[in-house]
Amino acid sequence: MPKFRDPVHNFISFEKKADRLLLDLIHTREFQRLRQIRQLGLSMFTYPGAEHSRFTHSLGVVHLMRRFLRHLIEAEHTSPAWIGELREHREVAEAAALLHDIGHGPFSHVLERLTGERHEQWTIRVLLGDTEVHQVLEGHRKGMAQEVAEVIRRTHPSRLVVKLLSSQLDVDRMDYLLRDSLMTGAQYGRFDLEWLIHTLRIGVVNGQPEVGLDVKKGISVAEDFVMARYYMYLHVYLHKTTRSADLMLDKIFERAAELLQDGVDLNMPPELARMFFRSDSEDRLSDYLRLTDHVIWYTVDRWQDVSDPILSTLCRRLLRRQLYKPIELGERDPLTVMEAWEDLLAGEEWPIRYLVLADEATSSPYTDSYLLDEGLEDDSPASAEAPGDAKEVASGEEEASENIYLFDEQGQAYELSRTSPLIRAIRNQRTSLKRLYVPERLREKLLRAMPEKR
Repeated sequence: MPKFRDPVHNFISFEKKADRLLLDLIHTREFQRLRQIRQLGLSMFTYPGAEHSRFTHSLGVVHLMRRFLRHLIEAEHTSPAWIGELREHREVAEAAALLHDIGHGPFSHVLERLTGERHEQWTIRVLLGDTEVHQVLEGHRKGMAQEVAEVIRRTHPSRLVVKLLSSQLDVDRMDYLLRDSLMTGAQYGRFDLEWLIHTLRIGVVNGQPEVGLDVKKGISVAEDFVMARYYMYLHVYLHKTTRSADLMLDKIFERAAELLQDGVDLNMPPELARMFFRSDSEDRLSDYLRLTDHVIWYTVDRWQDVSDPILSTLCRRLLRRQLYKPIELGERDPLTVMEAWEDLLAGEEWPIRYLVLADEATSSPYTDSYLLDEGLEDDSPASAEAPGDAKEVASGEEEASENIYLFDEQGQAYELSRTSPLIRAIRNQRTSLKRLYVPERLREKLLRAMPEKR
């Protein structure tokens, strides 16, 4: 029995025969590549232990998917129809859980801007393109690659399977909270996983099946789960140091693109160079799959020696962790502040867009619509008829469920934020994280020129 020793789940085990599909997928070139993609990108500048990969996260997600399925199928309160649906699509659900991050690139938000495609789109390309993953899926059963893609796109006919992987109470989110909390050393992301699984329920909301929790047994762990998310976003995913490094890397690639357009020759691997020009050749997917953290760091290292002072300085500062410093804006408008600084920065050799980097919570690659949206209306009724049902967000895709439901013994649904005063207060409080990042030598001067709050 093949086993992976995991820091979060201890042993993740697979049966040689029963789990042949999953084992074959794990050994594909595309899945092994995830070992070279950090889960948290540049967070290691803030939390040195955050070196874990999307490979280990993906193993954790399929492990949780199997546990969730097993519990729901064996639970007395699960109806025979739902048991049958989960059994019928169990194999697809497990494969989708394993492969849900297969399209991630290094520092995904940077690559998404560079290629013009979200990592979810690259995942679909890997599933349906000329890849080892596609060959394994189709070799197992014809049409399976398309089924897995439908789960990723959230268009699969089994809404239960879709919501187990992509919703406000999904296996992806649970693994990354526990894993990121452990590996960063921040304890904010911990919650009682065992009790949460014990209280899992399936119910119906607006005619659609939903995966939720028992209203009596699950409300406390549901609150812990949401608070874990809240604190992880505030203190880990949106940490000012990490965001500074993210923005600097963005500017490095922005500057490189400008220089390439001007005909400047930059030393970089050819597969990365072709990404800049968004070539639609048949080798585009192959080029993308050769990009790893190591390729990006090698390129940044090369670029610190180029003649352009902006690109070389940004690369050198990132490599040496000489990051831009934050200026908290509170309720000030970033554009108003930047306009007030124009005269002070007029004498600088660099354009202002490379000296002042704007950031808001919504601009982060890590988002949480349940916590970081505008919140709820104060007079919303305490019912399950809350806004946030699945909606179209892109061609062929649907948005994930936006609510967390609790179910009583009669199957009545209650949205968590309508039931818990704690979660209601969090959702009604707009999370505002507006910052500007500037070189350290300019920070004090710019702080003194900050316009008054209105």
